Amino acid sequence: MHLGNPRITNVWATGHSDATCRRLTSRLVIEATPLPFHRVRAPSPGEIRVDLPGSQLTMAPAVIAVNDGLLVDVRVKDGPPHPSVVARLEHSPSWTVTEAAGIPARLVVDIDRSPIKAVFESKVVAVDPGHGGSDTGERGPVNLVEKKVVLEIARLLSTHLTLAGAAVVMTRTSDDGVPAAKRFATARDADADAFVSIHTFGAPDRAVAGSRTLHLPDPESESLARYVQSSLVEKLPLITRGVARYPGKPAVGPGAPCVFVEVATITNWAEEGWLRSSTFKERAASAIVTGLKRYFVDRAPLAFGGAPAGAKEREVPVKVDVIPIRTHLVKEDENIADVVRRYVQGIASSGDVIAVAESVVSIAQGRAVLPGSVRPGPLARALCKLPGKDGSLATPPAMQLAIDEAGAGKVLLGTVAAGLGRVVGRRGDFFRVAGRSLAQIDDIAGTMPPYDKHVILGPANPDEVARDIRAATGVDAVVVDVNDIGCVDVLGSSLQGKLDWVIRALAHNPFGNDDQQTPIAVLKPHRA
Repeated sequence: MHLGNPRITNVWATGHSDATCRRLTSRLVIEATPLPFHRVRAPSPGEIRVDLPGSQLTMAPAVIAVNDGLLVDVRVKDGPPHPSVVARLEHSPSWTVTEAAGIPARLVVDIDRSPIKAVFESKVVAVDPGHGGSDTGERGPVNLVEKKVVLEIARLLSTHLTLAGAAVVMTRTSDDGVPAAKRFATARDADADAFVSIHTFGAPDRAVAGSRTLHLPDPESESLARYVQSSLVEKLPLITRGVARYPGKPAVGPGAPCVFVEVATITNWAEEGWLRSSTFKERAASAIVTGLKRYFVDRAPLAFGGAPAGAKEREVPVKVDVIPIRTHLVKEDENIADVVRRYVQGIASSGDVIAVAESVVSIAQGRAVLPGSVRPGPLARALCKLPGKDGSLATPPAMQLAIDEAGAGKVLLGTVAAGLGRVVGRRGDFFRVAGRSLAQIDDIAGTMPPYDKHVILGPANPDEVARDIRAATGVDAVVVDVNDIGCVDVLGSSLQGKLDWVIRALAHNPFGNDDQQTPIAVLKPHRA
């Protein structure tokens, strides 16, 4: 007999299918003693919330990462006013709730995965287990061979894709050596929508670790690689080695976006152990499916009925609603794409644009520098007197960082150009010559506390940051520098076509560096 309020003891999530595998769900399970009173609702399109009034949370509050293509994560909260479990979603599906008495009692929420099936049902995916036959590939320190483990992952990937509704062609199904030309021909003959080759990485240094995705030298392959790589590091306990261009170009390719996924580093002691784990291989296959799903969704027609996301031009909107989003204080070493995804979930959708202030990107990249850690040289001390007290490089530490960033030669040339420009009444020549990135340096007191005591360098690789945000959210993104007098500088973008409407929408500067703390804004365009 149970006395007192129901106690929530555990929350977990898993994939589930019925006996015929015709109905697939992402299953959320809440365990308690006894069965709790509950209310399940959808407060926003990307969220399912289970309120548990009258219950006590025995387990610790938690954020449980899932990332199965539908369910992003599950957040267990202790109120107020009562415990709740919140599932964050990438789509807006239906769900069913089942109660199961017992010890423990279980409240089961089955979230329908038909939105995933809708993405894959018309797709053909070529799955290529690398190596095979006499080509064993890399070998781990305890003798695990690449050709064997990638075939196992490829078979799991084929199963996951088939259950998701895709048609799958395998380039090899046994330990056979298959020439690259024949592998690509298999994809072309099937009119595949994507070609995914499974590999592991090997290095002489056993300390080298992580996953990487290579791509053929075309924009669609690169885009697919970014989606797959982002999904891998969300799902697996791996560091990322990023994406890179495949070292070579086949005479005749697969006729589809093509990536080579190095799931893990087989020559690393720990990662060879993971590659022996059936759970790790299942999760790797699931992560690749999620990456493919996000890529295909991004290529679907825009919600407002315009051209596909990959089109050269986007229709210019007649009106744009701008939604600033307040965030926590973003700190260095946070993944800015993950931060943005967390805050725009349920707000941004296909056809929108996510705008991110350059300062918060720089802070997350660790490019906020305390002046006390900089040792300005004589050149920096001399040149910092030239911009004027309100200039962005008006202190010796900021000027020294500019010299470190661009080189003394460029800064000196920029200084000369600026002097000549003043003679003819022209401004901006310093940054035109020394480098555009120096214009993004915020001197001390240029941003929100506690970073008002730092010099903030401009963001590194802003185009790549914008593409990473797009890969994480499925929504186009821009990294921008906006000031209070209406100047908008787009530093990085995943958009194709004209950006005039984005610049106009941001001219009033929706970003707040002070107590507003709103470094993210969602632009919602309206078409005629």
